[in-house]
Amino acid sequence: MAELSLPRANRIRMTYSALEDRLGLMLTMASGEGRGAWLSRRALRGLMQPINNTLKRSHPAAEGESAHDAVMALEHIGARSQVAAQRHQDESGAAETPPAPTQWTHWLVTEARVESQQEQIVIALLGQPLPGMPDERLEPAAIAGLSLTRSHAHEVLRLMHAHAEQAQWSLDASIGWITAGP
Repeated sequence: MAELSLPRANRIRMTYSALEDRLGLMLTMASGEGRGAWLSRRALRGLMQPINNTLKRSHPAAEGESAHDAVMALEHIGARSQVAAQRHQDESGAAETPPAPTQWTHWLVTEARVESQQEQIVIALLGQPLPGMPDERLEPAAIAGLSLTRSHAHEVLRLMHAHAEQAQWSLDASIGWITAGP
């Protein structure tokens, strides 16, 4: 992904639009602007599996192989605890929350790339600006780049899974470890 120049996202919030039957990643960019990255069911499936695969391949205990589902389930439980502790710390005022964007642009995600870089899981979102012309195919433009810790990658994957369940999207159950634990 080194050849891609992506605007960096600092915060992410997820929402589901029943009207459009899409999952929205509401991104606060480092520049302060807001970008809505909208995922169809197909695009979400095409993003969740690479995140899963990257987490499994980059797990410290994997030793060149993909980590077993039991190992991933244990890491997922720990990641949820770590994210919850950080959220509690943020809510107690220890971290300064940037102001919410006042202007938003919206994008349809048509391509996503996921890879492990050092201790981070990097997600590149590419797509087309909305509204667009029906069936108009443009070259994918850079929407945003997310650089996540393993814990935050687990949380993003968990939220995607939860929203897909809420939307009653029958996605591939190959990420069974995500529902293990509390």
